[in-house]
Amino acid sequence: MRIGIDLGGSHIGIGLIDNGKVIRKNEYNFSKEDKENLEEVINKIINQEIDDILQIVDVRQIEMIGISVPRKT
Repeated sequence: MRIGIDLGGSHIGIGLIDNGKVIRKNEYNFSKEDKENLEEVINKIINQEIDDILQIVDVRQIEMIGISVPRKT
C-alpha cells in the first residue's frame, strides 16, 4: 500500500492506494484563515490523516509515501 499526498496552493488531498486502487481519499480546501498559518495547518492535516490510516492498516503494509507539490515557474 502507498500513501499519496497532493499539496496544492489552495488544498491538500491525501489518499491510500492498494495495487492501483484508491482505498481512502480525503481532500481539504484551505480557508483564508488557514493560509495565515499554512505550515501548521498542513502538518496537522497530514499527521491526522496518517494516524487515521494507521488505525486501519499496519504500518508495515505501507511501502511508501509520495508527495506532490506545485513547482514555481
